Amino acid sequence: MFDKKTYREAVSSLHASGEILREVHTMTHQIRKLFKLSRAIALAAVVAALCAAAAVAAVGFVRYENPTNMLQAFFGKNVDSHEGIVEYNEYGKLITNMPAWERLPLDESVAQELVAPYLFAVGEQAVYGDYTLTVEAGLYDPAVGAGLLYYKVENPDGVTGYEVFPDGELWWPADAPVFAMTNAASRDYLDTASTTGTTLWLCTYFVTDFITDASNLQVSIGDGQNRLDMATVAVAVALPEDGGPASVELADGAITLSPIGIRIHAPALGLPVDSDIDQIVLHYADGSDYVLEDEEAFVSNRTYSFLDMEQGAFIDTFNRIVDTTALASVTIEGTDYPLLTPPER
Repeated sequence: MFDKKTYREAVSSLHASGEILREVHTMTHQIRKLFKLSRAIALAAVVAALCAAAAVAAVGFVRYENPTNMLQAFFGKNVDSHEGIVEYNEYGKLITNMPAWERLPLDESVAQELVAPYLFAVGEQAVYGDYTLTVEAGLYDPAVGAGLLYYKVENPDGVTGYEVFPDGELWWPADAPVFAMTNAASRDYLDTASTTGTTLWLCTYFVTDFITDASNLQVSIGDGQNRLDMATVAVAVALPEDGGPASVELADGAITLSPIGIRIHAPALGLPVDSDIDQIVLHYADGSDYVLEDEEAFVSNRTYSFLDMEQGAFIDTFNRIVDTTALASVTIEGTDYPLLTPPER
C-alpha cells in the first residue's frame, strides 16, 4: 500500500510552476506527531495560468435533484469505518499510517434543516478531449471559509488512472491519463454509490483561504501526464458572499463552528501555528461526542485540514453534519470552550 503523505507530495510537485505560494497543512488521515507538518504545492497560480478556456453549458441535474442523495455522498456511510491502518514494508519502514475514522449514517432531518437549504446549483461543463467535467452543485459557508463541490468526470470509453485510498480519498497519480482539480486548497473523495466505469463522481471539500479572490473558484480538467504545459479547460463557480449554514462562535469568536467545518484562530487561544492541533472534540448537550481529531487515541475524522499561516487559522472540514443547535462545548488541546447561547432551530 502507499504512504499517502509521501505519494501525495511526490505527485503534487508535478502541479507546480516552481514557486511555492503558501504552506498548506495537509495532516488529515495519515501521520503522527513525528511526521505531522507537510508541505503541499500551491495550485492556485498554476490553474490560473493554465485555464485557457471555459466551456459553459446548461446540463440536467442527476443527484442534485434530491439533495439528500448528494449529502449522503459527503456525510453518509460512503466508506466503512475503520480502526486505523499501520503498515511497514519489508525493511521496517513505515509506509501507511492512517488514524481510525468513523462514518455514520446521514441524519436526514438535520441535513434537510441545516444544510440542504444552502446548496446551490452550478450545472456547467468543461470538455477536454473525450472527457467531460460537469460541476453539479455546491455549498459554501463564508463564516468558516469552507465548502463542498459535487462534480463528475465522464468518458464513454471509461475513466481510469485514479487511486482511491481506504478512507475514500481520491488521487490522480502522475501516470493518470487525465486529472481534475480546483484552484482552492481541497481534497477529493469518491462517491462510491454513483460512480461507474464511465462516470466518476467526486465529493470535494475545499477551503477558500488559499484563493486571493474567494469568489473566483474554478474546477479544471486536463492532461494528467503533462500538467505544467497543457490546454486546460475549467468551470467557474460563483460562491455566495454571505449567508450559510447556522454557525456558532465560542471563545469570544476565536472558534467558529458550522455544520460542515470549524475555524480556529490559534493565536487567540494561545496555540502555536507551527504545529498541528492534536485534539479537537465536539461535545453535544445529550452527552455524546464527535471526536474530530485525537492524536493520542489515533483517531481522525477530518476530511480536510488547512492551516492559513498568515491568519493563524486552522480550518477543518467534517465527515458528518454537525448539529450546531445541539452543541454544548468544544475541547481543543485539553481546554473546554462552552457554547453559551446555542442557536435555535
